[in-house]
Amino acid sequence: MVDFRRVSTLTTIIAIIAMLWFVTFSLTAEGQVAPPPETGAGPTNRPSVNLRRPGDPGQPLDIDGWVHSTNGKPIVGAIVTVWHADATGTYREDRYRGSLRTGKDGKYHFSTVLPGQTYSVKHIHIVVTHAEYEPVETQILFKGDPHLDEATAREFAIPLEEGTIKGKTLLFGRFDIVMRPAGSS
Repeated sequence: MVDFRRVSTLTTIIAIIAMLWFVTFSLTAEGQVAPPPETGAGPTNRPSVNLRRPGDPGQPLDIDGWVHSTNGKPIVGAIVTVWHADATGTYREDRYRGSLRTGKDGKYHFSTVLPGQTYSVKHIHIVVTHAEYEPVETQILFKGDPHLDEATAREFAIPLEEGTIKGKTLLFGRFDIVMRPAGSS
């Protein structure tokens, strides 16, 4: 059974975050997301970006994903833009923001830190654009976050796995994105 109060609360949170996104980001003439002017960085032409710096507080996190169309075809050259709060839950204009392009297999990867609680949940904002597809605006939520209700965690949150690379403990997650062809909605 759906608890509409929890769905309404989640919808309100998403609406607030979307409003903040529109204040923070602007769209270019092509309808693609422009990075915040403070960073001066555009999308890299590589399918990977590192937002984590040595010595950053917080738990290191790597997210991999695959951007594909509704028919399963990989989408090459989609622009994936991500941003989130730092480990304390504070948004900073100069950190944890970046864009990249998907590779020839539609895959992308970014390294960062697990964000702290913001708007009562840990989350990473993600926007994906491509000239031939409808833009996707969403968030990555994490299973195990005590602030998520059970239904939201089950349906929308991704699991994180812990691993060790070169003696350092990292969290790993996978977040795939499906895009609809432009004009299909």
